[in-house]
Amino acid sequence: MPKKDVTLKTKLTRDEVVELLSVYQIMDDICDDFQEMFDFRPRTGEDGNPNHWQNYVMPDDDRAWYHVPKDE
Repeated sequence: MPKKDVTLKTKLTRDEVVELLSVYQIMDDICDDFQEMFDFRPRTGEDGNPNHWQNYVMPDDDRAWYHVPKDE
């Protein structure tokens, strides 16, 4: 893939980027709270493991992943 010349419209200082990271982490915490309140589930991948990077589904969805402990 060839490099493209990109014109930056905004330059941020390190302090501004740190502040944006803080805001991102707050939003991530809020999303985690909602996930736990409504029991949103990750999708089950073809290998049977959760695909956390895909959109989550409702707990009654056939694609919802649940941990099944192995019998010892």
